[in-house]
Amino acid sequence: MIRDLLRRFVLKEKASSQDFINFWKKQGVKIGDGTFFFDPRSNCLGINNPSNLTIGRNVQIAHGVVIVDHGYDWSVLKGAYGDVLGNTGQVSIGDNVFIGMNAVILKNVHIGNNVIIGAGSVVTHDIPDNSVAAGNPCRVLMPLSVYREKRANAQLKDAINLFDAYVKSHPGETPDKEFFREYFWLFERPDEEGRVSCAEFDRVMHFVDGSYALSVKAAGKNKQLFSNFEDFIRYCQVEVSENNIKAK
Repeated sequence: MIRDLLRRFVLKEKASSQDFINFWKKQGVKIGDGTFFFDPRSNCLGINNPSNLTIGRNVQIAHGVVIVDHGYDWSVLKGAYGDVLGNTGQVSIGDNVFIGMNAVILKNVHIGNNVIIGAGSVVTHDIPDNSVAAGNPCRVLMPLSVYREKRANAQLKDAINLFDAYVKSHPGETPDKEFFREYFWLFERPDEEGRVSCAEFDRVMHFVDGSYALSVKAAGKNKQLFSNFEDFIRYCQVEVSENNIKAK
């Protein structure tokens, strides 16, 4: 309690995601439910006119993201020619968007719904719905459906790599199933009512507001690769052992 109060006293509106959101809402920025700033101390909303910025629902904003609604480059024109030429524009971000670390979103940009923006991107133009985009300048790399397929195909490999990293740093130990919270669909599926075996899996199923029922439905369609967690661990052990032999 005291620690939280001290944190808010020192960091003010940047003490937490919700404090940051509440501050900007009071200024006039429109921000939807479920939006989250992972590290508000590193985020910068360079907003001269808060009504220029709209952020939708379930937008996940990573460390170091910068959003601006203006440019002060007109100061150079004023210094050279004397003109006062304002430079401002609206920024809007749709629903269900992830913005990666250190991305910069400039004025006069609309990011659609269901979009992933890669880390370090500089977004200078509109990004359409249902797409994955990255780069400087940011450009569309693929439809979201294609990215979904790539991630689905990589799940087992990712889980094995995670297992490998754990056993290297914890010799003689085996990770518990909660450790694989983002990969539990490989060895366990929620039942028709969405029930799972542990609280951590349940938390993952409820991640992103309003998507729980969709996850339960998707779980019934996708193939479960292992009958249980023990079979999954045995498979990881064999794969890691064989890979280590090949490496030698």
